[in-house]
Amino acid sequence: MPPRVVVVERWGDSRRHSTLSAIVAPAVKQWARLCCVSALAMAPAHAQADEGEGAQGRIVFVTARRVAEAQDAVPISLVRLDATDLERRGVARLADLAGVVPNLAMPTVGAFGAQQPIMRGVFSPIGASTVGLYVDDVPVQIRSLEVAGNPDLRRFDLDRVEVLRGPQGTLFGADSMGGTIRALTRQPQLEGLDAWAGGELSSVRGGGLGREVQAALGGAIVPGRIGARISAYHRRDAGVVDRFDPASGALLARNIDHDATLGLRFAVKAALGERLELTPSLFYQRTARGDLPFYESSLGPFRQSASLRQPGRDRLLLPSLTARLDLGGATLTGVTAWLDRRNRQIVDYSGFFGEIVLGGMVPGIRTPGGSYSRTTVDQAVFTQELRVASADPQASVRWLVGAFYSRSRIAMEQRVVEPGIADLAQSQLGLSVEEIFGLPLLPGGQSYHSRQQIRERSLAAFGQVSWAFAPRWEVTGGLRLSHNPLRFRLMSEGPFAGGSNAVGPRRQSDTPLIPHAALSWRPGGDSLVYLSAGKGFRGGGTNGAVPANGCAADLSALGRAAAPDSYGSDSLWSYEAGVKAGLPDRRLRLSLAAFRIDWRRIQQSVTLPNCGFSYVDNLGAARNRGVELALRSEPSRRLALDFSLGFVDARFRRDVGPPGAGIVAAGDRIPYVPRWSGTMAAEYGFTLPGRLEGFVRTEWRHAGRFRRAPSTRSTAYDPRVYAGEGSDLLFLRLSIGRDGWRLSAFADNLLDSRTVLYRNAELVPATGSPLREMTQRPRTVGLSASIGL
Repeated sequence: MPPRVVVVERWGDSRRHSTLSAIVAPAVKQWARLCCVSALAMAPAHAQADEGEGAQGRIVFVTARRVAEAQDAVPISLVRLDATDLERRGVARLADLAGVVPNLAMPTVGAFGAQQPIMRGVFSPIGASTVGLYVDDVPVQIRSLEVAGNPDLRRFDLDRVEVLRGPQGTLFGADSMGGTIRALTRQPQLEGLDAWAGGELSSVRGGGLGREVQAALGGAIVPGRIGARISAYHRRDAGVVDRFDPASGALLARNIDHDATLGLRFAVKAALGERLELTPSLFYQRTARGDLPFYESSLGPFRQSASLRQPGRDRLLLPSLTARLDLGGATLTGVTAWLDRRNRQIVDYSGFFGEIVLGGMVPGIRTPGGSYSRTTVDQAVFTQELRVASADPQASVRWLVGAFYSRSRIAMEQRVVEPGIADLAQSQLGLSVEEIFGLPLLPGGQSYHSRQQIRERSLAAFGQVSWAFAPRWEVTGGLRLSHNPLRFRLMSEGPFAGGSNAVGPRRQSDTPLIPHAALSWRPGGDSLVYLSAGKGFRGGGTNGAVPANGCAADLSALGRAAAPDSYGSDSLWSYEAGVKAGLPDRRLRLSLAAFRIDWRRIQQSVTLPNCGFSYVDNLGAARNRGVELALRSEPSRRLALDFSLGFVDARFRRDVGPPGAGIVAAGDRIPYVPRWSGTMAAEYGFTLPGRLEGFVRTEWRHAGRFRRAPSTRSTAYDPRVYAGEGSDLLFLRLSIGRDGWRLSAFADNLLDSRTVLYRNAELVPATGSPLREMTQRPRTVGLSASIGL
């Protein structure tokens, strides 16, 4: 069956035609530029030949409940995107999923611009993650440290991505209270040969050229016994931000925020006898970023005047071993993995002294010679999971039991280096650093140095049973019991730390019980009606040092003499009702879910706006209500139409803090959560002479407005950044191919939307610190090609 693609709107009158020309003409010029480059060096792009998810007559399988099941039979609101879907929709990295999955957002938050996933409005920018992130069966998410977010996984040799909405803690652990994202890689085959190579050239409006090269080879080494797969890729995303000299205004460098990612993966599958199968694998990803992707609002879009370069590096190494043993009526699966990750970031702190010491009284003042913060985050995690599942998918009773163990260590070190503040302090205040702070600078001109370490362990037992107690009726129940101790240490020194300080070891521990239950009814065909209820849980943690003297006024305004040493767990209950239905020929498919979430003892960051510190506490409760709708129609053999919609109203339920100066108030919205999100797409397939088959696809994506603080009454309120803009983006793709090769042209953000996604005060909001912003990536057009065997 030829691929299907998209038809959008007919442009009938001359007025619309001229409008369309004004929109498309710049994109055509970018494509022409690319074609000239491609004539010299064509870098192909990977697009596996596979039917779309809605292909007629095809049953789509998922492993959302740790066993293979038809997607329509799973009582969970989920989105499944296979490799072809990801390529056609332009999903190149994890963050792009937010544009195609309603009620999933990934805002850029904090001073360092880390991305945090939000599902169904369950968001807290501190502590353990609220969304689980898995590569195959291995969790890779990290606690929120503001500096380093979750790994920015790329669309690299993936078989599919599964986005599971709602709490998944029973099977996936405590960090999945809002949902779970699973990136499932292609596995080695024991028969045949599979090879492909491809790449891409792209041009960003106002920026540079991007490129990507990928290749994979897999197949049987000993047919039926041993197979292997090796794949590699390199991608460079063009930058768009230019850096100017802060004194003279002269241009220093163009497109400084480019990044380059190298990925490697190797896996071997060995069938040892008739029952045992072993799959060792190794995944490596390294990303190097030239500079932060932010510009200064006072200078205008894509212009910054940082005194220093702000490069970043992120390296992830993930070896794992998966073993499967056929026990006859059941299958034993064991997964052992080691995650080793290092993230490094340089940030310009040349305005640090002026903001903290001078309180912003001298606008634009900077440390002579520049100053910077250098932060390193190391994450090391060992995980081991064993589970046994019944083997017969048609049995009236199906079951799964398992055990999970993890041991993790996160170490973060920060150094603020600014030898020039001695001269600045003398020129502005007539005082030395020691006279101001009572302490000299540390060796190497350091004003601040800290090291913190978080050690966590988790030991859990879990199980789930599904019972078809009557024709077309099934009930499912699951339970997870875990013990999660945590230990925290912090050392800080230097003038800005108030001397040498040691915190800890501080300890915190939780022993949660996480249940889940679902009732489903199959009225006929592929239809499913279900009700479910489940608990979500997130472990507590400890706070660092908050200086009582420097922050006394802020703490007093909140009715506190000191910040708390630790904070406890938070939890939620989610209730969901859903329908999955369609016509027998699958030309029309519908998925609809409605949910309510009651969230209590929410872990919230309390901002102390005048001293620049913050702490975490369990404050208040929230209620999230929403719906998710997905509709796919195939009115003809070649035309497919897709519509998806998400709505969530996430609000706090009670006041927290003193009246008029509280942290949140009843009715305030949870920050960074858009109420509405959705997509519309059309895809049309066609045939050309010479047995060429192609498709054209267009897609519109919408994300609604949001707030960066709960309300105007919140201690975190800054009127300059409070309101977050909504976005509307249009995507277009044209592709043709035959006999294993394919050529494509695409335009992402065709209308060149410049919605501001990120807006943050550089250092201390209360001083009127300069704003940093980031917009949607400008219109990007590109050419791609691939060839496969």
